[in-house]
Amino acid sequence: MIKIDDRSKKQGLKKGENIMRVKRLVSLALAGMLAASVALTGCGSKKEATTSDGKTIVKIGTQQMPNDEGIAKAMNYFQEEMGDSVSVEIVEFSSGKDVNTALAAASIDFGLEGSCPASLAIAQDLGVELIWIHEVLGDVESLVATGTSGINTVADFKGKKVAVPFASTAHFSLLKAMENAGLSASDVTVLDMQPDKIYASWNSGDIDAAYIWEPTLSQLSNKKTVITSGELAKAGYMTSNVEVVRTKFAEAHPDIVAAYVKALDKSVSMYKNDESTAIKTIAEAMELTEDNAKFQMSGSTWLTGSEQISSTYLGTSSAKGAVVQNLYDTAEFLKTQGSITKVPDKSVFEKAVNPKYIETALGK
Repeated sequence: MIKIDDRSKKQGLKKGENIMRVKRLVSLALAGMLAASVALTGCGSKKEATTSDGKTIVKIGTQQMPNDEGIAKAMNYFQEEMGDSVSVEIVEFSSGKDVNTALAAASIDFGLEGSCPASLAIAQDLGVELIWIHEVLGDVESLVATGTSGINTVADFKGKKVAVPFASTAHFSLLKAMENAGLSASDVTVLDMQPDKIYASWNSGDIDAAYIWEPTLSQLSNKKTVITSGELAKAGYMTSNVEVVRTKFAEAHPDIVAAYVKALDKSVSMYKNDESTAIKTIAEAMELTEDNAKFQMSGSTWLTGSEQISSTYLGTSSAKGAVVQNLYDTAEFLKTQGSITKVPDKSVFEKAVNPKYIETALGK
């Protein structure tokens, strides 16, 4: 049986609401100590854990999202594919920032995060490889304004307060939207908030708008959508949710990493071939109505393993795809925001994108 370690916390929410029931694994103060964590742990040199009966403990860092990993968790696909010699533990987070902190401390082996945190992890040499794209973001992540804000377009944000988790895909998209609308950073008060804080601040009237993802997005009442990540992707600013794995873990257990990929590919196949079952699975797992689950799941593009190893995405082991450039461009963005001080050579990102586990899973 999969063990679930729910270390995250959702504050100010009533039981029964269709709210993301995850809490933050670590405080923002701890997240700010990421560099120190890397130095102390040797970036993932922690000794691998085993159970009392000798099973390898595999810790999968996740977030509550209506995607392929949500199905794999609910259907027990990870344990099924990894086998009896493995004990799977699910550790839940509320942001990619927290996932990176855990990866740096080697307290998890796999991590689901946005393409911005993934680029950050690679640029900061956290010792990770990108092995899977969970979804290309569309309407599932959007910039929304309160009904009383008077905001109708991005240009209307001048002088307003907008909340977003910093160094996230939403942050990247927000600043690109502002840039395209002719707004500078000084024109708008951009606040760094995690999803739970955004929800609370929205309800208390402390912010005018937010750029956030599902399921928090659906929880915000009396809102109007200003622009979506899908619309920005069409303008050339693609963002996605991806999976990274600690390189040292992957080198020691390539079979487990391939099994992880098989579990996700099985989940995507369910969604594409048996949509009603996939929707019901997500609805039950996240305590959503089936209509809401369908709406959230349709707000992004799900890719099979075969689609992911095309030149448009990860590419192959011998010819990496467009994701390499996307990660490099994202790192350039992160540098302008002060999240990193230096952008490494593009070859660093090319090395970090590793399609070989998909190839192994597909028998190629």
